[in-house]
Amino acid sequence: MGFLDSLLGDEDNREVRSFAKKEKTGEEMQTQKGLPPVPLSVSSSFFPLRLSAMKSNSVNLIVKVKNIANENQLVSVDALVHNKGMLGFDPTGINKSVEKRVGNVAPGAVIEVAIPLWANNQTPAGDYEVSVQVFSHYQDYNKVFSKIKRATNVRVV
Repeated sequence: MGFLDSLLGDEDNREVRSFAKKEKTGEEMQTQKGLPPVPLSVSSSFFPLRLSAMKSNSVNLIVKVKNIANENQLVSVDALVHNKGMLGFDPTGINKSVEKRVGNVAPGAVIEVAIPLWANNQTPAGDYEVSVQVFSHYQDYNKVFSKIKRATNVRVV
């Protein structure tokens, strides 16, 4: 058996090797790294559904957080707008990120956090990406136990 045979295998026993990556879920990745499972469930929506272009108006980004763990969780919500346009978390469109400290969430409880998202008279039409991160903290807001990141789009018409 030669050097190439040890790398490629025998011609009789040659295996087909797949180099495609298998996508893993968040829980599989965390259990593989030895981290605890995520104690929160997160969903997001907008009310109303869209913004008007070239007008000063706002929508609320509604983030629903459910505690699926068996103990209280100290929770905070961060939101970030990924654009260079005039869309933000204040009426002038300057603030591109915001943090809301929710507090303790009881086991099985569902909370809703409303974050206003503003457009002004210089906001062009299009789809804008907004990312939401929900953190579960340990003891105080300085220590992060786990986080969940979600991305969504808001439409400006």
